[in-house]
Amino acid sequence: MLVEICVSSITALNLASKYGVDRVEVCQELSCGGLTPSVALVKRSVSLGLNTQVLIRPRSGDFVYNSAEKIQMMEDIVHYQKLGIQGVVVGGLNKQLALDISFLKRLRILTPNIELTFHKAFDDIDNWQEALEQLIAIKFDRILTAGSAVNVFEGKERLKEMIEFASDRIQILPGGGLCPENIHEVIEFLNPNALHFSGAKKQYRDTSKYFNSEVLLVDEEKLELLINSSRG
Repeated sequence: MLVEICVSSITALNLASKYGVDRVEVCQELSCGGLTPSVALVKRSVSLGLNTQVLIRPRSGDFVYNSAEKIQMMEDIVHYQKLGIQGVVVGGLNKQLALDISFLKRLRILTPNIELTFHKAFDDIDNWQEALEQLIAIKFDRILTAGSAVNVFEGKERLKEMIEFASDRIQILPGGGLCPENIHEVIEFLNPNALHFSGAKKQYRDTSKYFNSEVLLVDEEKLELLINSSRG
């Protein structure tokens, strides 16, 4: 089974290299679901020889973007392609929470030689069958999804439907909320060809007077358990 790790730090990248993962999604700020990462982080991933997929998400919150945000996203994609990445992870919806078709077509034109993954904005869409067919038509390579649910475990029934409906026409990549306690049941139920997880844990930082908060940081023990479970 292919293992994709969501990484948001140099530490996480080094662990991905140490454990020989198949692919990484590079981002920052896991606590909000991930944002577009720093250039230095992407360069480090490429230098380690990792299959590098870069999240393009200009802000937290919803996935309905205005024209300025779309320009920002496209400029980021142009720049990151020059660094030797293998793909980008992106999404965009309209106000009716359906695919922003015209924008997504522009992104595909902009990325003729790298992979395109549609991220978990997919889980906001009601008519997922129609959206899946549209992404196939636009020539996206995969869909990262929790099965229209808050996490993969709760969405496993829908994920099974998605995998069967896609029928190898586009890869369905289960991701979101995978942990050592549920990964075995998810694998047994779905028999997926790939899984996506971060191996992160909440940690409390008390080294600032005004910005003390919980942060999501990679935990090597958790990550190793997930990787070993994925590999059987």
